[in-house]
Amino acid sequence: MSQAFAFQLPVGYATISALSSPDSTHITSTIRRRLNLAVAVASMWLASSTAFASKFAFGYDLYTWKLKAFASGIHATNGLLALFAWRSSIGTNKMTIRSCASRVIRGTVGSLWSIGPSKPCSDPDSPQLISNNNASIWGLCTAGLLWFTILPIVSPYPLATVPTILGKRLSRPASAFTFLSAVCAFCLKESAESGAEGDENQISRLRKGMMIGSTLHLLLLMLKLIGVDGGGLLLPGRGLWEVYPAMLAVPFATASSIIVHALVCFAAL
Repeated sequence: MSQAFAFQLPVGYATISALSSPDSTHITSTIRRRLNLAVAVASMWLASSTAFASKFAFGYDLYTWKLKAFASGIHATNGLLALFAWRSSIGTNKMTIRSCASRVIRGTVGSLWSIGPSKPCSDPDSPQLISNNNASIWGLCTAGLLWFTILPIVSPYPLATVPTILGKRLSRPASAFTFLSAVCAFCLKESAESGAEGDENQISRLRKGMMIGSTLHLLLLMLKLIGVDGGGLLLPGRGLWEVYPAMLAVPFATASSIIVHALVCFAAL
């Protein structure tokens, strides 16, 4: 079960911690709005995956109806609070549901087109590349994490278990945290381009949370591959092939997820 907390807990804590930091500049107020929306989406996804567990867990019904009602209510409430916090941060009380939806759609489309660096450069000796290097890496991390947010939702088993390696029951619900990490990576990409990456407490918390989460995730994956669960690539035994057949059945996707998390660790250094 450690895999269920290794990445999700640090990223979730870093997001909430960043939202509690002082809102001192334009870049941090923009990040705050993005993070509030990301928390709202992630919370609603978790509420849905709890209330309709069998639809998200390949037919497994994991919870009693009392637990479903309680947990989904908590997640939904958290999502609504984040949504109201986003609306109040815009600075106007005259926005209708239509104008809010329009703002979210336009912002989402604009963000997707902005994942790449604003000033790409391929010359390794160029000062422009050096100053924009982290933005390029964070943009690539954003694209990778967005892809791995969608992959478990649209893919059948065993591909749906990547990147979280949580099996049929939890891989799709865990997409909420992968999405949250993608938004955090995009916020770090934007802050790197603005030159505020090392200056703001809010950004520092996001970077540390992403680094800790990805490091723990990679560490657990390496331990599984080595064979701590009854054998593997280095230790004797068949544990790796018997306990984690889904991960080994999709080696390309598994390797890709390892690369993305390794890039997160590198960018966060």
